[in-house]
Amino acid sequence: MNKKYIKLIDFDGIRKNNFTAIRIFFAWLVLYGHSYAIEKSHGIVDPLNALFKGSTWIGAIAVNGFFVISGYLVAGSFAKRGFFNFIISRSLRIYPALIFCILFSIFFIGPIFTELEIDKYFNSKITWHYFRNMLAALEMKWYLPGVFEKNSFPSINGSLWSLTVEVRCYVILACLGLASVFKNRFTLNFSIVSIFTLGIFFYDQFPLIGSNNRYLRPSMYFLIGVLFYSNRKNIVIDTKILIFCTILMFISFGKKWFDYSFPLAFSYSIFYIAYNTRYLEIDKYIGDLSYGIYIFSWPIQQSVAQLFPIIGPIGNTIISTFLVMIMAYLSWHYIEKPTLSLKHKLLNQRNLPDSVTSKSEPPHYYNEVR
Repeated sequence: MNKKYIKLIDFDGIRKNNFTAIRIFFAWLVLYGHSYAIEKSHGIVDPLNALFKGSTWIGAIAVNGFFVISGYLVAGSFAKRGFFNFIISRSLRIYPALIFCILFSIFFIGPIFTELEIDKYFNSKITWHYFRNMLAALEMKWYLPGVFEKNSFPSINGSLWSLTVEVRCYVILACLGLASVFKNRFTLNFSIVSIFTLGIFFYDQFPLIGSNNRYLRPSMYFLIGVLFYSNRKNIVIDTKILIFCTILMFISFGKKWFDYSFPLAFSYSIFYIAYNTRYLEIDKYIGDLSYGIYIFSWPIQQSVAQLFPIIGPIGNTIISTFLVMIMAYLSWHYIEKPTLSLKHKLLNQRNLPDSVTSKSEPPHYYNEVR
């Protein structure tokens, strides 16, 4: 008797998955990884560096994971709901909390920690240039005048660069959608592989998302996520494959072929954990705190580093985790979730797919990508 394999497409429309838990974990890993850069280590070494053997670091792995999930879920969102739904959904997910984060940095963090007089701080062009970070699509500004200048890194929020990559990936995906490539799996695969090839081998000649080489890695992981969505009919979710991928990831550390083997193995592991492990009802009990953790962790960690300069990375991680979780909880329940609920009011209910959902279904807050 032939064994019936579970495939990735079998989970379409299933809301009980662990993407929220995975994203929260990835966001915390970024916080943990940044603590070694932000706080003076005093000889303390990140134990994970030895494991990765110079191939990567934990923050990069976490950000890559964000982009894999993003590519998969966002591609599905566009394919099922169309262009206008896509634009509204992405805007409501990214901008409200980001705008608050920028205002929080300028009007709360900045005045408290700047070494300048308050009038000089607010009269500085650097302060007002920081407002452009609200657009996300432009390259971020990193500094506020006189703020964190004695820390290891004087930047106010070193995490925001990835939002520029994400928004530009959304633009590319929207362009592909308008070109109707989502209507045919071969066309979508061909388009994504072509963009992937241009990005890997001809990035300098065809900087699709900008000339910053740091943008290349996460954008490639985003495309891998789109490929997983496009080929979900053929991707088997199986424990044996997960074991193979796990072994492959670990033996690839420090090897020349790391960049060719790790991304697919890592991506597969994410989808296995999301769909084929015990469901954690995090959405029900605390909500999706991942975005808030990600965007608020750096300025809070910088504040902790300035207030407690001798506690080291571990101490910074502990204190910052407590403060960031509170901030992320407030962000989700009072900014992100309420603004996401506006989506249905902004869409034409008669013409867009959201109108066919049952009244008993929960709102589409959950599994909205970070």
